[in-house]
Order: sequence, then C-alpha cells, then structure tokens
Amino acid sequence: MTNITTLRTRVSPEAISKVTRIFNGTLDDIFNELFQNARRAGATRVDVTAEHMADACLITISDDGAGIADPEALLSLGQSDWPEECRTREDPAGMGFFSLAGLDTVVSSRSASCAFSLAIAGDAWTGEADIDVLPWDGAPGTAIAFRFEPQPDGKLERCVEAAARFFPLPVTYNTKELTRADFLADAHNVIERDGFRIGVFRDRHSPHVATLNFHGVTLKHNFPIVKEVHHTQWSVKVDVIDAPDLVLVLPARKEIYRNAAPDRLVALCRDTIYAVIRDEPFHRLSFENWLEASLHHDDFPQAAQQLPLWYPTLARESYREVPQFADLEQGAAIYDDTDSFDAVTFGRALRRSNADELHRLGGIHRRAFYEPITNFIGYPWYDALSAFVRIGERFTFHDGISADEASTVTMRPDAITIELADQYDRRLDLETDFAIMEDADSWNDPDCARIALTRTTSLGPDDLTDLIIDAVFSPSDDSDADSYDTQETRFRHDAAVRAHSILEGEDAAILAGIRMAFADRVAWRIPHGRTLRLSWSSTASDLSLDLVQEGSAQ
Repeated sequence: MTNITTLRTRVSPEAISKVTRIFNGTLDDIFNELFQNARRAGATRVDVTAEHMADACLITISDDGAGIADPEALLSLGQSDWPEECRTREDPAGMGFFSLAGLDTVVSSRSASCAFSLAIAGDAWTGEADIDVLPWDGAPGTAIAFRFEPQPDGKLERCVEAAARFFPLPVTYNTKELTRADFLADAHNVIERDGFRIGVFRDRHSPHVATLNFHGVTLKHNFPIVKEVHHTQWSVKVDVIDAPDLVLVLPARKEIYRNAAPDRLVALCRDTIYAVIRDEPFHRLSFENWLEASLHHDDFPQAAQQLPLWYPTLARESYREVPQFADLEQGAAIYDDTDSFDAVTFGRALRRSNADELHRLGGIHRRAFYEPITNFIGYPWYDALSAFVRIGERFTFHDGISADEASTVTMRPDAITIELADQYDRRLDLETDFAIMEDADSWNDPDCARIALTRTTSLGPDDLTDLIIDAVFSPSDDSDADSYDTQETRFRHDAAVRAHSILEGEDAAILAGIRMAFADRVAWRIPHGRTLRLSWSSTASDLSLDLVQEGSAQ
C-alpha cells in the first residue's frame, strides 16, 4: 500500500514521443496554426512562398511580428512565451507550432531580445536528437520553412487561399496578395457587441456552412435559429473580435470548448436576432417566440394582424402551399375545416353567397374567413377572433321525410343549412344547395359518399363532378398503384356517372359513362373526316364509317 498522501497531475516525458500524432499534419492545420501565431505576434502581414520540386515542396511562412523571444519555449509542448496581455486575451496553448511535427523544418526569428535559427530534422520532434541553436542575422519577425510531400497542381494554393480568406491580416502567396472576404458578407444586419460581430441572416442557413470565425479559423457551431410563422427564418454567423473567454478545444481547434462562454454567446445571438426583428416593418413570430422576445426587449410589438385567406383543403392534396396572408378585415373570422368533405361543403356555401371571392361570406352575415394558425394562440388579437367549426347540417323537406330516406347516400331536400359554432358557442347558419358528408366507406369511392343536393340547385353535372372529386379523390402512392393520371381518369368517370345520376336520372348516367369511355378509348381511332355510326344491343350490333357531311361538325 502506498504512503503518498497528495499528488499533482503532470505530463509524462514519454508523451513527447507521440507528438507527431497530436495534429493530423495537414496543410490546413499548419497554415491555420502558423497564421494564428503570426497574428498574436503583432504581425501586419504574412507571406507564403512555395517551391515545387520533384520529390518535395518547400514552403516558407514569414511574418513581420515581434519574433520569438525564447527558442526553448517554442520547442516545449504546452509552453509559450507570449506576453501576459496575449495570454489573458486568448489563452494560447503552446501547441500550434507542433502542427509541423515530423516535418523537416527551419525556424529563423528575430525578437527584441534574441535572434536565432533552428534546423529541426524529422526525428528531432520526438526528442530523439539535439537541435542546434544557431545565430541569425535577419529582419525582425519569424520565417518558418518546411518540406512537405509534393502537391497536385493548385492544391497548395487553394489551402493557402482558404486559410487567408477570413484571416484578419493580408496574406501573399508567391508575392501575389490573396483575396480576403468579410465572414459576415450579405448579412441582413451586423451588430457588434461584447467582443463579437454578429451577422443576422434572413432565409440563409445551412448545417454545412461554418458559423464562427475565430480570427480566421472557421468552424461550425449550433447558434440559434428563429423561424417566423410562414415567413422569414433568421440565423446568425459570428466573427470573433476580442473574446478572451471563448476558446477552442485543443489541439485541433475544430469546436468551441464547453465553458460558460458558449452559452453566453448563444444568448447574445438570440437577443441580437430579436433586436433585428424588432426593427422590421412587421413580424410573424409565434406567441411563444414573442414572449421570449419580450423578455429580451421591452415593448416588443405583437405579430402583424394577418392570417392566410381561407380556401378549401382538397382530398387529393398531400401537401399544399400556405395561402397568401392578408390584413384582417372588420368582421374577420377563422374557419377550421376538419377534412375535405367539410372544406368542400363550406367552400360551396361561400361561393353561393358571394361569387367573387372564395373566402368571403356575402349576404346579411358578411364575413371574411381566414385559416387558423395555432402558433398565434395567445395573442390577444388572435384569441378575440371567432373560430368557427362545422357542428352539423340541417335538411328541410317540405313534404316530410322518412327515416329510410334520411339514411340514403343521396338526398334531394328543399333546403340545406350548414350549422357552425365558434369557441364562445356563437352560432352561424349558412344556407346552401350542396353538402357532402363523410362515411366509413366514402373515401376514394364516389358511390359511397353521402351527398345532399337541393331540388332547385343551379349546379350542373360537370360542377357536381368537380365537387365530388375535390372532396373524395385521394390517389394512392403505393409502388404498385397506377399513375396519378390513370387514377384520376378512372375516378372522374365514376364521379361523373354519380353526378348525372343525381341530377338527370339513371339513363343519363349510363349514357354519360358510355360517352366518357368512348372518348377515352375509342374516339381517337376514328380517322379524320369520317363519322362512326354505332348501333349496339345484347342481340345485334352495327358499325359503319361514313364520310363527314359537308357543313356538319365532326
């Protein structure tokens, strides 16, 4: 049993033998790390040169910064000689130089206190060989040259360009100054706060795009996204200016270290998004988001008093675009249809009362109907609207009605009343000439749908056919199902037969079915300029092709 009572963590000397595995050894890592060292050293520019040879590529990275004060600290993993101000502001780890581990490297540097040159062979990185410290008579700053494996045409230049793109200092490659870009370019608004530049973007977000620029090193981090209701999506990207508490996970620097700083930054980003939304002409935040925004900003305005105009949901629609939003009118109300049977019935009642606009009820109970938006529940203006639902229907027969007639799939009453009620139990009755009711067997079968049609309706067979299709036709998307067009054609045939049967009788329905079948399958075979004459019965048939008589329609 050990008698030791206290311990301290330490780095084993054997760890240096594994130093070549700390970094991936990619050019991206090398450029990013050495560029960051140049920036911390107070450089005003970075110059990169490359000489391509048959068996290697000789790359040199030079800067005009303060130089390296202590070569021993440079070669001590986890130790650095950065000034106290730099350590306080950025917490440098003393590891970036080891992104070169394993590569033949020459370091030449002049600082205020010393000038030296180091030639580091590949095996010297693991402490297996001495490294001579030689004098150097060069300009202030640091130059690091290293041998790298041969690079395909253009790859090296692309790596330098990527490292320089959002780097705060100018960078040259073989004397050519590389293009730099603003990390927050095309932002809807940029707000500088607490050591960050926060760019707020409108309808531009991708999980594959870097969202944080740490002095030229870009990475992905999940910052807040605020989505308005059927309107704009807001996202952010962050450019770090001076944020000592925000540090990256070492050594790779590919993600933010989890301390309190990321949470504060996320909260700052959310506050910034709401600040931008507040200055917009209007917004459509959900009530929940609006409550959150109100915690960040006093007197945050409510969502615009707008809703999408109501229009019927059709059975064949697996997805539909949200109708256009419009300002609420006086007497505005919500209609919450429960299914396509309900929606088509209500839509017909509105069209009958007001032929001009589908969402508007005419007559003495004039109203404009809008789609419900559940995310707005809680706003006083939204909760004050009457939200109507269909609670039933009433059929009037002047000559009375039997129980058997009321249960049939087709009814021809003298009057139809659609009964509605809102959340305050206020009633609204709509007179109409058509109603279609859901039944257990009615889906996708026009013969089973329960249809009521007044005896004085102005609907014709074609209009009634369209209403049946809108309410009932729901195409199958199974892999073995017929195409949409084939299913729709077959259903239209059955719906038309039903419509003609209701309005014109069984003989008319039979003729309508024959006429459609003939048009779909036979008519195209009749030659141009000829007339087919057909007589057919169960016992005999007669067909002939005649010439079209002059002046007659074919």
